[in-house]
This record gives sequence, C-alpha cells and structure tokens, in this order.
Amino acid sequence: MFMMEGMELLIIALGPLVGGLIGMAVDRYPPPDPEGQDDAWEPDTAPAVLRRLHPGVEIAATLTGAAAVLALPAPLSLFAALLGWVLLTLALIDLRHLEVPDAISLPLIPAGLAATWWVEPEAMLIHAAAAAAGAGAIWLLGEVFRRLRGYAGIGGGDVRLFAVAGAWVGLAALPGVLFLSGVFGLLAAAFLVHRGWVAWGDRIPFVPALSAALWVVFLAPQLVQP
Repeated sequence: MFMMEGMELLIIALGPLVGGLIGMAVDRYPPPDPEGQDDAWEPDTAPAVLRRLHPGVEIAATLTGAAAVLALPAPLSLFAALLGWVLLTLALIDLRHLEVPDAISLPLIPAGLAATWWVEPEAMLIHAAAAAAGAGAIWLLGEVFRRLRGYAGIGGGDVRLFAVAGAWVGLAALPGVLFLSGVFGLLAAAFLVHRGWVAWGDRIPFVPALSAALWVVFLAPQLVQP
C-alpha cells in the first residue's frame, strides 16, 4: 500500500518537471518543411496560438498526473499519466505546426499494447485488431471526404492517433473516442473563433481534440461503454 501511495505522489510531483520538458521539446521542435507537409493543412492556415507555453504547460502536466492518480488505481494511474503527457506533447506540436511527428505518435501503439498486456493479457490481440481497425476506418473516412470535397480533411496524424486509440482503449470504445473528439473539436473551434485566433472556415488542428477524447475514455471508459 505504501509503495502504491508513494508512486502516486511521485506522479503528481513529477508534473512540473515533465511539463518543463514538454515545453522545451515543443519550443525546440523544428517547423515542418512546407513542401513536405501533410496536404490536410496549408502552412498559412496554422492558428497563431500558444506563443508562450510556460507556466501553463507545467500546470497542465501536473493536473494530468493528478487526474490520473485520482481516477485510476496503480499501475493504471501510471499508464494514464504517461499517456496523457505524451498526448499533451502531440497536441501542442499540432497546434503550433499542424504536424504530428511519427517519432512520438507511433511508439504509443506498442506502448498501448504493452499496457494492455500488463493489465489484461488476453485482451492484447483484440486491442491490436482495434488499432488496425481504427486507423483503417479513419483513413477510409478521409478518402470519402477527399473525393466528395476535393481536398483532404483528415491528415495522416489523425489516422495514426486513431490507431493509438485502438491500442489503448480497444474496439468497443473507439466510437466513443470518435464522438467525444467531435464534441471537443467543435468546442475548441468555437473558442478559437471567439478569441479571434481563427475564423470560421479556417482549418483547425484535430489532434488536440482527439488526444483529449482518447485520454478521457482511458480514464473513464464507463462514459462510452455500458
């Protein structure tokens, strides 16, 4: 019991340090090459937000650790904190650069399968299938959108992150992740427009909304599953 409590306190205590490292990584992330950028976004449509990350990122990372500890028992709380911190990094990079780095997003797939194996070994194959199904479904949706509208509305980062979602929460929870990400995305768009950072019709990063939805579902799967 003491070890578990000690680990939970450590997760919270590490929040400011982790937040500082996240901020450093985002600040030092190189802007993408416009010629090699995913065609779902144009360089001049990036929202001009989050110029200063500190101390907000340290607060966000600390709250992430605290929420993980309060919502889940160990070791799930540790997995949730680590997932939340990486998703926070991806969200901030996407907000700044409209890009989702493979080096950060792709390792979350085997990490999710490893976490599943640790907690529920018999479900690992199901989660692996969910990762493939999630990526395939979103890719197909993106292709349909491209053919109907003439331009890409779903980027490769979104596809990879749905694979991550499948690995972490399984097939049954994926519709809930999709629904919540849509809700969060609409709320975020309304906020950005209200603040004057973007206008209606501008392209807005979706990874922050998707990251938030995935993390909420991992913390509280009962929200989307009976």
